[in-house]
Amino acid sequence: MRRLMPMLIALGLFGPPIGATSFYFTPDVPTTDPSGATATVFLPWEIVRYDPGGYGVVLTLPPGTPVDGLHQMCRGDWLLSVEVPTTLGGVTYEPTDVVRYNPLAGTYSLFFGGAGAGVPQGSDVDAVFLIADDASDLVLSFEIPTAIGAATYDPADLVRYSGGTFSLYFDASAAVPPVPQSLNVTGADRRGRLRVLAFDVPAALGATYLPGELVSWDGATFASYFLDPGWPLSSVVAALSFLPDPGTVPLMRVDRSMLTAGDLTIRWAASSSVGGEDYGIYEGSLGTWYSHTAIDCSDAGSDRIEEVTPGAGNRYYLVVAMNPDVEGSYGRDSSGAERPVGSPTACRIGQGLDCP
Repeated sequence: MRRLMPMLIALGLFGPPIGATSFYFTPDVPTTDPSGATATVFLPWEIVRYDPGGYGVVLTLPPGTPVDGLHQMCRGDWLLSVEVPTTLGGVTYEPTDVVRYNPLAGTYSLFFGGAGAGVPQGSDVDAVFLIADDASDLVLSFEIPTAIGAATYDPADLVRYSGGTFSLYFDASAAVPPVPQSLNVTGADRRGRLRVLAFDVPAALGATYLPGELVSWDGATFASYFLDPGWPLSSVVAALSFLPDPGTVPLMRVDRSMLTAGDLTIRWAASSSVGGEDYGIYEGSLGTWYSHTAIDCSDAGSDRIEEVTPGAGNRYYLVVAMNPDVEGSYGRDSSGAERPVGSPTACRIGQGLDCP
């Protein structure tokens, strides 16, 4: 890494504040909790989660592991890249590799072998993420200018590897203003149509973005995506991953309540994705399809069971997985199309469908 259950009635009661986000990162140097809430020092081999209001360690890798890229997959495995040759689980991985770590089994395996794909020795994978959790559709960045075939990729480019072929996913030199070659993307991920980047040094791109700040690119404009005023200028986001999209609720059951006459008990199975951390319940009128609107935006007790009082007439229900940032799938209709989001109210502003 270079160092150059209540009924909710108003939209304002749903979801996190505008601009709030949750993500995982590793710092490049020991970094004291930027929120100032604790004296915890986060280390470069720790995966730290930020949620609005605080930071906490979610995973500690073997001490000294120089994490250089990070991505959490829908089922909970992690993709990692390392800055220097590093032995994990008895195997030595190169800076051009992407390593898969299964936290349940505690095992490491090679996910992407850079040398075999044509990445030259001496280069370094500096950021990594998947498109739609597809193991054959990988996005990388490189720490130094890297020639692969006839193309040379700059340190701020994002490079797509799909079907054995590399191509530009984000062309830093074509952005407006262009990103100078002296800037290195140290962490990257996508959120909807946005590419979200972290840089190694202050980046003058219209505004000046600081180390530790996350910067979005929407195809036309750079903007600040996240900035903690307490983030020390001595620390860089060495690796970045958003939470996986919330996924799909595979099974739901509605019964008459055994507790309250006239109420219903709704039970459901866990989401298909570890990004499904909470659940919202939607109610609509039978015959008026797609009339569903949110009636409960928290799985109280985290037991996937809720009691609801049905509205008048014949009603239908949906359960939708969510996390602090986005909702998941509402399921598919008979044609296979995704059902529309709740209206006029939804539990989250935004939807992510990358986890099936």
